[in-house]
Amino acid sequence: MTKGRCAAYAVGALCWALVGAGGSALAAEAGGEPHAGTWLNWLSQVRVGGRPVVSSPAGLAFAWSVVVMALLMAAGVAATRRLAMRPRGLQTLLELLVGGMKTLVVSIMGPRGVDFVPFIGTLFIFIAVEDLLGLLPGFISPTSSLSITAALAIVVFVVVQFYGLKEHGLGYLDHFIEGVPRRLAYAPLAVIVFVIHVVGELFRPVTLAVRLFGNIMAGEMVVLVLIGMGVGVMAKWKVPLPLQVPNLALEVLVSIVQATVFALLTTVYLSGVVREREGEAQHG
Repeated sequence: MTKGRCAAYAVGALCWALVGAGGSALAAEAGGEPHAGTWLNWLSQVRVGGRPVVSSPAGLAFAWSVVVMALLMAAGVAATRRLAMRPRGLQTLLELLVGGMKTLVVSIMGPRGVDFVPFIGTLFIFIAVEDLLGLLPGFISPTSSLSITAALAIVVFVVVQFYGLKEHGLGYLDHFIEGVPRRLAYAPLAVIVFVIHVVGELFRPVTLAVRLFGNIMAGEMVVLVLIGMGVGVMAKWKVPLPLQVPNLALEVLVSIVQATVFALLTTVYLSGVVREREGEAQHG
C-alpha cells in the first residue's frame, strides 16, 4: 500500500471519527436539556439529601469549572515538581505564560503590576482553559454559562473596589464626584455625577460577563449547527463531512482572545486604582 493511499485512508477515518463524535453529542442533546450529552451528565442522577447534585445547566457548568480547577492544580503540581534552570516540557509552557502575562501587566500598571500578576495570570489561564474545553466532544465550556462568567466578573469587581479602598481609604469615594467643585451650590450636580459613576462601575462586571458569555456560547451554537449539517450529509450520501473543523480552528483563536480581553480589562480597571495612588505619592 502506497504512502498516498495510507494518508487518504487516515484522512477518511479521521473524518468519520469527527462526524461520528459530533453526531453522538448532537443526538444526546437533541430534544433534551442543554448540554445533556456531556461526560458529567451522570451527576444529575446523584442525589444528596433527596436533591440532585446537578439539576440545571448552570450547575453542570459549575461542575465542569471544578474539573478545570482540578486539572490546573494537577498541571501546576506536575510543572513545579522538578524545577530546573533549563526548563523543559510543561515548565517551559508555564514560564512562557507567566513571562508574557508579567510583561503585559507591568506595561499597563507600571512596577506595581508585579503584585497583581498571580491574580490576573490565574484569571487568564482559567478562562482560556474553560473556553477551549467546549471544543472537545462530550465537554462544554463553563464560560458558555452566564452564571460562571458573572461569578468571574463579580470577583474582578470586588477586587477592584477592595484595592480602591485599600489604596485611598474613604477618599476613594472622591473618585465618584471627580471634577465637581466642593461647594454647597454644586451639591445637586455632585449627586448626579456620583450616580453616573456608580452606574458605570456596576456596568463593568455586566459587560465583562456578557461579552465572554456571548462569544463562547455563540461559538458553541455555531459548531453544533455545523455538526448537524455534517451528520445530515453523512446520513444521506454516506460521505463524512466534518464541517465544524474549520470553525473549531477559529474558535481556538476566539477562546484565547476572549481570555486575553478579560484579563486585559481587569488589568486596566486595577491600573486606574493603583496609578492614582502612585500619582498622589509623586505629587506629595
